[in-house]
Amino acid sequence: MARAGVIDWSMLITSEMKAAAAAVEHLAQAKADLTARNAKAVIQIARIQDRVDTIGFGIDIGEATEEDEAELAALSVTIKAWKTYKFALGKVTTQPTWYQAPIWPIEPPIPEIVAAPMLVTTESV
Repeated sequence: MARAGVIDWSMLITSEMKAAAAAVEHLAQAKADLTARNAKAVIQIARIQDRVDTIGFGIDIGEATEEDEAELAALSVTIKAWKTYKFALGKVTTQPTWYQAPIWPIEPPIPEIVAAPMLVTTESV
């Protein structure tokens, strides 16, 4: 039973405690953001690499067209950009501003790959 005029010091929350809690939350959010960006990069690199490998198979067996070779050249530039982005993400936590104000690398454009679309849909029978 609480008595009037008595302070329950166990319920005290200081500004330092609030700041520490906010910092923990901010760090958790920054880590979640980094994880999401890394996952997206891994997915894009895998998509592009699969198409590069497929076209390479066509070149190896002598069935690739000039269009295939042009696509391979374009994808080689794109995959390098995504690998560069992924590598840069790995350095974000070494920044002096991590986690308070991370400077995120610029995400490359997602390539259109008809043979490996972004969303796989299942058709109803």
